[in-house]
Amino acid sequence: MKVIFLDIDGVLNSRRTCIAHNGYPHGFTPDQMKMFDHAAIGLVRDVCRGSGAVIVLSSSWRTLHAAEEVAEALDLPVIDRTPSLAGNRGQEIAAWLAEHPSVQVYAIVDDNSDMLESQRAHFVQTSEEEGLSYSDYVAIKRILNGEDAGHSRKALFWEEA
Repeated sequence: MKVIFLDIDGVLNSRRTCIAHNGYPHGFTPDQMKMFDHAAIGLVRDVCRGSGAVIVLSSSWRTLHAAEEVAEALDLPVIDRTPSLAGNRGQEIAAWLAEHPSVQVYAIVDDNSDMLESQRAHFVQTSEEEGLSYSDYVAIKRILNGEDAGHSRKALFWEEA
């Protein structure tokens, strides 16, 4: 199984989209759906369709919205969400992976860098200001195909595994 651990804020919406639409989405009402970056959603959808990957929410949105609700609203193959733990997001992803040994390859897409060192090769950091970019999209595809992402990463804070 191929999995994308997906954040929402800073990936599918950004400062750019919030300024353009004069607001920040907190749900999936028709007015709030306008505030998402639909090009970014389309890129994620394309990666999933092309690779057969499914999505596990690692976003803080997972505490407010069921996976099924997000899947329906965004038309994405969201199957689950990571657990909410006292640690950082990388630890939450590691806990989910430990419970799902059938995962063959995974990518983490997030604007924050609180991942484990062991997850570095799987991580694509987006820009909070711009959200998911075309180069991020290419990097995700490469990771899911088992290639080096070739993604220029910013200086990141890495936790030891």
